[in-house]
Amino acid sequence: MLAKKRRYGFSLVEALLAIVIVAMGLVAVAATLGWVTRNGAAIRYRTVAATLADSEVEALEAKPALPSQKATYIKTVGRPATELPDDARMTVTSVPHPKMTEKRLRHVTVVIEWGANEATLGGKVVRERLICLR
Repeated sequence: MLAKKRRYGFSLVEALLAIVIVAMGLVAVAATLGWVTRNGAAIRYRTVAATLADSEVEALEAKPALPSQKATYIKTVGRPATELPDDARMTVTSVPHPKMTEKRLRHVTVVIEWGANEATLGGKVVRERLICLR
């Protein structure tokens, strides 16, 4: 009787199954990298915008030259001035305090918005402060 030879290695089915499993893993890793990149950019934009808004509020507190009536001004704060997208803008609103006894107080709101066209990377940062005129 002839002895059966033992075969070493992988069969074609085993090799194809291994390739499919590895390919699925690579697709999952690629999708995760895209998500991480988008979220990293969104976090960076939010950090830059928060720092910029805080700086604006602190500058207004240091030299409060605010008008006696409600006032709003809009400033572009996107590239190249900051790392924010080109469409980023800062809106600063100053409103007198509603009580007549508090004439020197102003409610200041600083809003920085960006990414109106890109919902995934769009965002908004708001800072509010009560500032006393000197």
